[in-house]
Parts: sequence; C-alpha cells; structure tokens
Amino acid sequence: MPTKRIWLTVLSGYLLLAAIVCAILLFGRVETVDEHYAFHQEEIPEGADTVTLSIDCLALDGRLDELSSSVRNELPDGLVYLPETRFLYTEGMTAFDLLLRAEKPARLRIAYRSVFGGTFYVSSINDLAEFSAGGESGWIVLVNGAFIDRSASAYPLSPGDAVEWRYTVSYGDVLPPELLSE
Repeated sequence: MPTKRIWLTVLSGYLLLAAIVCAILLFGRVETVDEHYAFHQEEIPEGADTVTLSIDCLALDGRLDELSSSVRNELPDGLVYLPETRFLYTEGMTAFDLLLRAEKPARLRIAYRSVFGGTFYVSSINDLAEFSAGGESGWIVLVNGAFIDRSASAYPLSPGDAVEWRYTVSYGDVLPPELLSE
C-alpha cells in the first residue's frame, strides 16, 4: 500500500502544479521587458538607450466641425494622443515598431495594412483616418523634426531619436517644398 500512497501523492502534486500553471495562464499577465517598460517608463534604467514618441492631431484645432461626430468623439483632450514619452530602444526598431509599442499603454487603436515590400501603411489612429478632415488630411511621421522619406516600417531608429506622428489637414503645411513639387 505505501506505493499506492506515494503514487497518489505524486499525482496530486502534479495536479496542483497543473492547476497553478493554468491559473497563471488564465489570470496572470506575462509581459516582455519592452512591454513592462512601456507601461512603467519611470522604471527605465538610467543610461539605457531610449527613443521618444509623441502623437497628436493639433492641426485639427478650430477644424473639428469638418469631422464626423463619431471621429470627433474619439479625439483626445487637448488633441494629444500621447505627449512626448520615452520608450526603451531595441536594435532594429523602426518608427512603426515604436508606434505599435505605444498601442496598449496609450490605449490606441491603430489600423494599418501591408503595402509593398513588407512595409505597412497606418490608415488610422483611434478612427482618425486619412481624409477624415478633407482631401489632404492624414498621418505624417517626423523623426528628429524631419519628415521621413519612406514608410515608417522601413525607417530604422537610433538611440535618442524623437518620433512624432502628427495628423495634418493639409500635406502642404508639413511637407518640405521638394516633395510638393514632385
């Protein structure tokens, strides 16, 4: 009989372990280092490589009547979705990767689609889409204050870069003259 008792003890131990693992998987939240620091930026180690991200639609100030009521209701207070915020830099990170990293902590809904060559096009952020405010409106990306010359998903970042996603109502207001003449 001692063998049966040992076997039952081992079995009950495995069942308890399985129950704990199931509880962790169902109710626990396992996060990567990047996810942790995205939600707890104050804990980013001093001297760590970081990049910053901001997202706004300040160009809509005074033009809200041009938007549908459903889009207008989704706009953030002050027309800023995310003030300049630090994120941990990772090797190979693109401006698009950084935007996606901010999606959960900033409570954003980012709609994008694959275009060509494995790149992606951001069509809307929280339902504010291209052409929502007229024929020349949409999302633009600047890195270190300069308009980027390719898809954000093909634009590699370096430590210290500052990425800005801005909604514009007229591309002519933000694009450099050389791009407007093409």
